[in-house]
Amino acid sequence: MTEPNPYDPWQRTDLTANERTLLTFMRDCMHGDDLSLIDTLVAEDYIQHTPGIAQGREGLRRYIMEVARKRPNRTQWRAVQIFASGDMVILHKLISSHAIADFVRFNADGQMAEHWDVVAPLSEPDYDPMRTSKEDLSRFSAVFDFDSGRD
Repeated sequence: MTEPNPYDPWQRTDLTANERTLLTFMRDCMHGDDLSLIDTLVAEDYIQHTPGIAQGREGLRRYIMEVARKRPNRTQWRAVQIFASGDMVILHKLISSHAIADFVRFNADGQMAEHWDVVAPLSEPDYDPMRTSKEDLSRFSAVFDFDSGRD
């Protein structure tokens, strides 16, 4: 069972136009079936910083067609939080096996112009970012390889 999320982007009424654009793109294109949104919501000269994905609209389109659409449970995702500052929007989301933070810069036309991301495996099978944690520092030993003797 997931905890209530007071920051749920889908429940907020104060989203900026860029935040709404990013949520629409994620719901209807990245995790949906509407590839036509790439031509309207993504800048023609889109800059991609995720290793392995080519530049521009066509690079993004190829990634979605050849990788994203093949992920198990690709339509099942959860927007956790969204933040906007100037022309930047950060979306924190969950997919079945990973937590993702997408960082997107928008151009003056309100199109997604540049993208970075941070992707991390979920720390536990039933991970819920709204559930408060209990102290258990043991998982950090594996994450940071404390036992190898390196600094």
